[in-house]
Amino acid sequence: MIEACRLVDDIYRSVLERDVTYLLKVEKTEAFSSLIKVMAGQIGNLINYRELSSTLGISYQTVKKYLWYAQRIFLLEIITPFSRNIRKEISQSPVVYFRDLGMRNYPLGVFGNILSPAGCGFLFQNLVFLILTSSIQHGSSGIHFWRTKDRAEVDFVVEKGKDLIPIEVKFKALNEIEIPRSLVNFCERYSPAEAYIINLALNKEMKVGKTTVSSIPYWELPRKVEGERSSVL
Repeated sequence: MIEACRLVDDIYRSVLERDVTYLLKVEKTEAFSSLIKVMAGQIGNLINYRELSSTLGISYQTVKKYLWYAQRIFLLEIITPFSRNIRKEISQSPVVYFRDLGMRNYPLGVFGNILSPAGCGFLFQNLVFLILTSSIQHGSSGIHFWRTKDRAEVDFVVEKGKDLIPIEVKFKALNEIEIPRSLVNFCERYSPAEAYIINLALNKEMKVGKTTVSSIPYWELPRKVEGERSSVL
């Protein structure tokens, strides 16, 4: 564990010193580092640029620029919302996920406490995001999330043209399939052919209108997604 922490420490410092300071010419490296730490504690949550600006004492535009830099050096990825109804659905505020869970855990100092209940749900959600990004065909599919102004939400929406796959993430070993009301709402609005509930154990499916909702353990997701490449993805 100590050796692993040292290795990640070296990588993290090299990112700040080489990529951020030297290559990107970022002068306020302390503000950049603080921003990454705040993002590490907010994975899967909506980004409020003005709130971040106030918290970190840097301008709104600098916050957006630093997050753009963080994407360019593959620290994190900003995911935009899926929306076809601007009046009822959130269409602007994005969410963030990290490209590497070690780089997410390091600034929070949680290497020795990764499996504690606090934050595990969002950490698992980040893992599912990484599985999705490594499984779908790059350039042909988009990964989004869905939230309405009355707080209905679906964790991920994989989109290609008019074809959609909503994906809900549950950090628990389900005994029976549990379809959240928000996922039902999405299926009723958009009638996707398939939807997934990612969990720790249960493999089961049922119909919601025209949609086949499959509850699958997370390790089945790559096979399911890759199997859909020729049709949906």
